[in-house]
Amino acid sequence: MISYGGPPAPSFAAAPGTWHADPLVLAAVVVVAGGYLIGVWRVRRAGGHWPATRTAAFFGLGLVGLAATTMGWLGVYAPVLFSAYALQVVALLMVVPLLLALGRPIGLAKAALGPAGSARLDAVLNSRAARLFTVPVISPFLLAVIPFLIFFTPWYQATLQHPLLASVSHLALLLAGLAVLVPIWEADTIAAPVPYLLALMFALIELLADAVPGIVVRLDTHVIAGAYLAALGRPWGGSLLHDQQLGGDFLWCIGEAVDVPFLALLLLQWVRADAREARTVDAALDTVAAGGSGSPGAEDPGDGLGRPWWETDASVFGDRAAQFQRREHD
Repeated sequence: MISYGGPPAPSFAAAPGTWHADPLVLAAVVVVAGGYLIGVWRVRRAGGHWPATRTAAFFGLGLVGLAATTMGWLGVYAPVLFSAYALQVVALLMVVPLLLALGRPIGLAKAALGPAGSARLDAVLNSRAARLFTVPVISPFLLAVIPFLIFFTPWYQATLQHPLLASVSHLALLLAGLAVLVPIWEADTIAAPVPYLLALMFALIELLADAVPGIVVRLDTHVIAGAYLAALGRPWGGSLLHDQQLGGDFLWCIGEAVDVPFLALLLLQWVRADAREARTVDAALDTVAAGGSGSPGAEDPGDGLGRPWWETDASVFGDRAAQFQRREHD
């Protein structure tokens, strides 16, 4: 107990007031918040409108969630509790990016940058490297692979020993989650050709694969980074193995719970894509029906576009239709 220098035993009463400063994450929050506000200001200065609900979601849910995950209770206890660390990984990888996506940052950037800047952003989003994330077929597997890389490589213990590396790891997890979830949430803004049926099939496979890291951690009888955690001499709480098993439960259950809205999000985007395609087809049909005159419903009797094909196609029925019309007039 004398050698232990970590936080005291956790309690629900003290959780709201348990905070610590992470300079790197705090700087990132300030920069991102400032950039978002500048974008909103530029849109409104140009005479546009940006919904206040999106701004509120971005700040009140996304950035507050990021600060709470990295500098709140989880940030304080992650260095000494495997379960807190695992919960932090799931939150940064799946929960916080989804909350930030509610603010539609890509849509704001395109609206604030103007036509030239928006075109450059589209070029980046449509590049070959970005296609890995803008078309959600392979990218969701990152959500299952990354926990393996953390807990079954030296990454986990290295972040415990080096606080700066832990801060970098937090931002890397956040960026990975944003790269997967934001393009799906803003598929209409990116205008990427998403094969939604294929994406749903991969997402269902990912739903199963996402459970594997948590199950492996839960069933592992060897404590991950056990020598380092034992040297901390934590005088409270359960055993290291029990805490690791609890962390495996978090990875398993919360990861699966977050996958459900992920599937719902894909279905929602599929419905929206079908609606956009239907509107495009309707507009094209209206143009054809108008004879290219630009006024829907206008009919040009000279080109026959407003008449049935069996009256205008002389090679099949056209002659008979004309003869029938003459007999009818007679």
